[in-house]
Amino acid sequence: MWKVGDIAPVSVLGVDGYPYGFNLTTEDGKPLVSFAYVTRARAEEAAAQIQAAIENAVEVRPHSQDD
Repeated sequence: MWKVGDIAPVSVLGVDGYPYGFNLTTEDGKPLVSFAYVTRARAEEAAAQIQAAIENAVEVRPHSQDD
């Protein structure tokens, strides 16, 4: 199963202020994708939506890297 990582401050080139983000990882902690948002509130909302999508899915699997 994939996991939504903790929300933390991130550095994003060209973004003013203090953005926040999180990683989506494999169950063994390998990062799959990183997300960054302008505010912590937006990052929290997105992380909750992604977590719900994972929990409600019948199956979660990556596409082959060879495609």
